[in-house]
Parts: sequence; C-alpha cells; structure tokens
Amino acid sequence: MSGFVDEAQLNARGGDGGAGAVSTRREAHVPQGGPDGGDGGDGGDVWLVADHNVASLLAFRDHPHRRAESGTHGMGKRRHGRSGADLEVRVPPGTVVSDTEGEVLADLAHHGDRWQAARGGTGGRGNARFLSNRRRAPSFAEQGEAGEERWLNLELKLMADVALVGFPNVGKSTLISRISAARP
Repeated sequence: MSGFVDEAQLNARGGDGGAGAVSTRREAHVPQGGPDGGDGGDGGDVWLVADHNVASLLAFRDHPHRRAESGTHGMGKRRHGRSGADLEVRVPPGTVVSDTEGEVLADLAHHGDRWQAARGGTGGRGNARFLSNRRRAPSFAEQGEAGEERWLNLELKLMADVALVGFPNVGKSTLISRISAARP
C-alpha cells in the first residue's frame, strides 16, 4: 500500500442553516406580549486551504466526505441561533480542483491559498420578523436552508526536482539505472 496519492475525490457539504423560532413573549403583567422568536444561525462553509505541511491527498482516499457545522435553531426572547463553524480542509500546495465534468475551478498553487468549496445554508427567520400591522401574532417561522453539496476532483501537480536533457543515445537511461533502482 502506497503512502502517496496524487488524485482523489472530495464530497464537500456546507452546514445547514438553523430554523427560526416560533415564540411569544410571556412575562408577568404583559398580556399578549407578541412574537419574539429569534432567527436560526447560518451554516458553516467548507474551505480548501493549501498547506505546505501536507504532502499528499492520502486523507481523501478512504474518507472523501467533509461537512461543515450546521447552525443552531433560534430561541425565544429574540435570541438568535449560533452560526456553524467553517471547516478548513488542508491540501498540499499545487492542488488543482475541478468539478465532475473536468472544468478547473481553482488552482491552490501556494501555501495559504484558500478556495470556498461549499457554501453553508442561511438560517431561517423567526416569527418576530413576520410581524406587521395586519399580522399581529404570526405563528410560523422559516426553516433554514440546506448547505451546498458537491463532488470535486482533486489532482496534485508535481514538479520534478531534476531534469535530464540530452541528445538521443548518449546514456541518459544508463545514468539513471546506475544511480537508482529504476529500470528505464
């Protein structure tokens, strides 16, 4: 089994948005307090980040799925849900990202390059957002949006350390066979 992989597939999925809350204000001496449901939190994004400490795409061979954290639901008293944390997926510099049709989407050539692989869903609005002059006590809220999901192909561009150039039949293959275990 080899410890080096230069091609892999990745399933990136952004976190889902949290649902908005349906709640009414309930306090002593406040009859018919009105709606006070908070909004749901946004889902986290999936980012590909080039990192020179990563050498190959071996981590994606058996476990290609990466998912960001989902946002939490809204609560009463106009408390909004917490947004999901973004997920940073480390890849080696020189990684080329393409979709399933082969169209190149990103080239993470240098350490620190970032590219958004999947966007998180937007959180739903709570019932306090639907208050109007005609609708005094809305009893509904929005669900959060689902996070974006897509399959990506990752390919690692490798640069040679040494190039051997010469005319035909001058001993290039002989030199390689003498100094290494290769049999050209």
